[in-house]
Amino acid sequence: MQTNQKLALLRAEMAKEGIDAYIVSNTDPHHNEYVADRWQCRAWLSGMKGSAGTVVVTAEWAGLWTDSRYYEAAEAALQESEIELIRMSDIGVDPIDVWLKSNLSAEQTIGFNGAETDLKQARSWIKSLKQALLKTRSDIDLIDLIWQDRPEAPKGTLFLVEDSYAGKTIQQKITEVREQMKTTGAEAYLLGRTDESCWLLNFRGTDIDSSPTPYCYTLITPDSVIFYIDPEKLTPTSTQKFKAAGITIKKYSSIVQDLQELDASIRILIAPNYISYKLTQALKHCLQIESRPIVTDLKAIKNETEVTHLKQAMIIDGAALVKFYTWLYSRLNNGEPVSELSASHKLEACRAEFDSFRHISFESIMGYGPNGALNHYAVDESTDQPLSSENIFLIDSGGNYLQGTTDTTRTIPLGETTQQQKEDYTAVLHSMLDLLTLEFAEGSTGAQLDGVCRLALWKYGKNFKHGTGHGVGFGLEVHEGPQGISGMTTEKMKLGMITTIEPGCYRTGQHGIRIENMVHTTISHETEFGRFFKFENLTFCPINTDLIDKSILPQHHIDWLNQYHTEVFRKLSPLLTAEEQTWLKHECRPIENAV
Repeated sequence: MQTNQKLALLRAEMAKEGIDAYIVSNTDPHHNEYVADRWQCRAWLSGMKGSAGTVVVTAEWAGLWTDSRYYEAAEAALQESEIELIRMSDIGVDPIDVWLKSNLSAEQTIGFNGAETDLKQARSWIKSLKQALLKTRSDIDLIDLIWQDRPEAPKGTLFLVEDSYAGKTIQQKITEVREQMKTTGAEAYLLGRTDESCWLLNFRGTDIDSSPTPYCYTLITPDSVIFYIDPEKLTPTSTQKFKAAGITIKKYSSIVQDLQELDASIRILIAPNYISYKLTQALKHCLQIESRPIVTDLKAIKNETEVTHLKQAMIIDGAALVKFYTWLYSRLNNGEPVSELSASHKLEACRAEFDSFRHISFESIMGYGPNGALNHYAVDESTDQPLSSENIFLIDSGGNYLQGTTDTTRTIPLGETTQQQKEDYTAVLHSMLDLLTLEFAEGSTGAQLDGVCRLALWKYGKNFKHGTGHGVGFGLEVHEGPQGISGMTTEKMKLGMITTIEPGCYRTGQHGIRIENMVHTTISHETEFGRFFKFENLTFCPINTDLIDKSILPQHHIDWLNQYHTEVFRKLSPLLTAEEQTWLKHECRPIENAV
């Protein structure tokens, strides 16, 4: 069925229900970034893949709001449909609620699915639209009425994380959460995000591709912990461990009724952007305490055990990347065919050579030449491009291991490079190393660090539109809050946080460049002015030096790279074959001083 046919069916259902505009998102009941196929509603309707994007449909018009990462992908997906691309990252573009207020009349009705829209978003829409005397409905899923072959909810298997990897037992974590609950006056706390339950109860799952979080909820009170999950996902071992920890297990679907039956005197803590609007309606008889998500803050600070294991994962992942690069260059040098998609499959196979590998942490970005300029480019059979011994290749990938989650980006040359490519690459590298080697005052925010990272690029009149970095979970989601590095981030960087640094430079139709390392926030020193932090580098994978213009890279960065590559070779070579060691030794050769 084509997009325009789906729009016609949707409009027919809208007319039956008296809905004048309908909002369709790729959101699930937990506000996860990556969602199972069942909740890929916007992607199904519009054909545009990717984590960010919302479609609005009226009787006469349809539009897709998405950010700059997905402009090119959206343009390609919408070519054969009537849906108009709305470039929401551009200055002066109206957000969805403003557009609706400008294009609908008083007393008309806007619908959205409250079961799959978080409270923060739903409340924002309702309040804004009410100001224009527009009505809202959140009690109907129109997509479900027309998506005839809609996938069922996933039934993946849950597996346990041993305490020796987690660093803390389930009981210890529950105690920590209850202590935090006391400070807010909460008598109950509902964990809405799936990764919160994973962290608290030391387990992972297989419901969502490339994300180790099964669909579940957890409700904590001073005397009980109730875990809501489909029972077929549990193994006898996991069931036994949860019961031994005092956990009550209930069906996933029973969460709504249980919330409705809570005593009205209960003070329950919720995080507005982690809980669906529908669930808050089930709790409307209770006193709802809206606060920061306790578990998100706790799990962002990695304990010593987690950091130790993550360092092992980064070495394993670095070795897997070297295996891949050795294979790639060997194939190309021998004139054998390689495409973006075959390269993606090979990289996953290289990671799978290691016993502790679970799955990739996100769909690998394999951007050859112009495709590298497409932020968050996703290769598939329809977009796959052959590689050749020219231009440059951007590879952004990661893995989930027993020891933790990885995320690394490298840009490599496949043939002769241009001076412009070298200048762009060197500016990106300069920016990345400026932040990676920075010492900064305690209390510094992601926005402040973002500005530091962009200085070198700005100096040369270059910039990038995505964020500079994001938090990373421990064997959990590759994008984890609360911290991030971007111009909009007010969160403070704290000791123990694991974050990426990944500036870039993109020229539409030509090439894309991004270099990314993961870092661990540690203490640097303390003076009479307070404590100062620094980043401990965690990523060990060679950074290509053939693309560097040494005349514009500071000497202290060249010195850092030479020392870094010495460490890369020392740490990775024991995991490699003789051929792979030879390739790595060449990549890690010292950079000579500029003449």
